[in-house]
Amino acid sequence: MLSERLAMILCLIEPCNHLVDIGSDHGYLALAAFQKGLVKDIIATDLRPQPLIQSQKTFAQANVFEHVSYVLSDGLKEVTTSVDCAVIAGMGADLIIKIITQDLDKFKKMSQIITQANTRIPFLRKTLGALGFVMDQEKIVFDGFFYIAQSYHYTGNIYQLNEFNEQYGNILNRQDPITINYLKSEEAKLKLILENNPSSKKHHHLLSLLKRRLDESSD
Repeated sequence: MLSERLAMILCLIEPCNHLVDIGSDHGYLALAAFQKGLVKDIIATDLRPQPLIQSQKTFAQANVFEHVSYVLSDGLKEVTTSVDCAVIAGMGADLIIKIITQDLDKFKKMSQIITQANTRIPFLRKTLGALGFVMDQEKIVFDGFFYIAQSYHYTGNIYQLNEFNEQYGNILNRQDPITINYLKSEEAKLKLILENNPSSKKHHHLLSLLKRRLDESSD
């Protein structure tokens, strides 16, 4: 059974021919996408051999031996097959951006790029928009922590999000209870920061943005 985090990412995957799961770990997400009929062929990649061995075990235990390949690679560097969709999840935003920018031309050709960063999500939204990627979907779950994932595709146009959307979510459902709880959690963090640093103009400003959005959600 998939975790709430992986189930959220699975919901973002659109039907495609070739999916690459970058940093595939145990391969649970890629296998679920294959079993659901969302993808025809899968490429599991990782920088280290051990996670790829775990992915192989996962697919073998499910009696799936065809339509999956395993590539020891830094992102897409060693991937030579044409790919429709990439999943880059469970890592920091800086690493996600590095993986995309080092093979930017490959990512530009994809119909879908799914990201789930554990750090610096505002930086990820801002940078991908500046690189010409438009966000199509954004989802959030609570699975011990709040996890947020996005789906992008390349257009070449520069997308500059407003301050709130860059910081707290571009197209999250404002009426969704999980989204509201997430915003309230961020509000509590800002209040704690301001207790220790009451003169911080930046955090006062972010708090006012949050309060305004929470008031809109309650209307």
